[in-house]
Amino acid sequence: MSVKITIGISFYNNERTLDFAVKSVVNQTFKSWELFLIDDGSSDNSINIAQNLVGLDSRISLICDGTNKGLVYRLNQIIDVANGGYIARMDADDVMLPERLEKQISIFVNNPKIDVVASAVYTIDENDIPIGIRDTDDIDLKDKKDILKKSLLVHPSILVKKEWYKSNKYDKKYIRAEDFELWCRTFTYTNFYRIKEPLLLYREGNTNIKNYVASMKTLRMIYRNYSKGLLSNNELAIEIFKTHLKSFLYRFMGFFNLQYLITSKRNNSLTKIQIDFVKNFILELKKI
Repeated sequence: MSVKITIGISFYNNERTLDFAVKSVVNQTFKSWELFLIDDGSSDNSINIAQNLVGLDSRISLICDGTNKGLVYRLNQIIDVANGGYIARMDADDVMLPERLEKQISIFVNNPKIDVVASAVYTIDENDIPIGIRDTDDIDLKDKKDILKKSLLVHPSILVKKEWYKSNKYDKKYIRAEDFELWCRTFTYTNFYRIKEPLLLYREGNTNIKNYVASMKTLRMIYRNYSKGLLSNNELAIEIFKTHLKSFLYRFMGFFNLQYLITSKRNNSLTKIQIDFVKNFILELKKI
């Protein structure tokens, strides 16, 4: 296959997970890729780990300017430096399953009109313990307002045509929920597709309370900016109220270090076979 994929991983103080994330890229069955590791001003040992990884594989490059500019800036930077015809998202604490890139690129080859390909994901916690499974259904937007009421895609699972990305960069006004804003802005002319098989281990758990509350604030901005013609005033008020309620509940649960119970509601339960599969995959990958 002659196509090339650019993978971008922006990292900030991810010394515990960065090596594991990159191992999962090197372990891909699809081999025609380049990987940009982009430091966002880390103060831990992440940069040294990244430098060692660059030395192990010529397809890996490190970009480091010593400043903290935020994820949105780095996401757009990945788009600018990409040499591949397709760009894969991934966070520094996530893990690709071996056939992720191969299966996603095959969708583009067989469906040239598709712009964005996501996948289902297994969710894992901070200690690599399987939590659940998410997004195993087709993307279903029966009503245009569904774009505001449903979680369309798991952001780190996407593979995107580079020309689409260059025309639809992330808006720097939205420092959180930047992916949700992008889907709301582009869904009327974008062809999204989701592979219903999990191809990524998506890490979540006790998300930072400050970040979660900031995400809810950003969601309110998005609802107000994109709800015209889609939501009635009452529907908009309900969605805004939900963000305030979630923030309150998240803060409350955070006092007991139990905020993961809220985010886990987005997951479906795993079977024993799925749990064993994820655990065994993690153990085997760590041996590499």
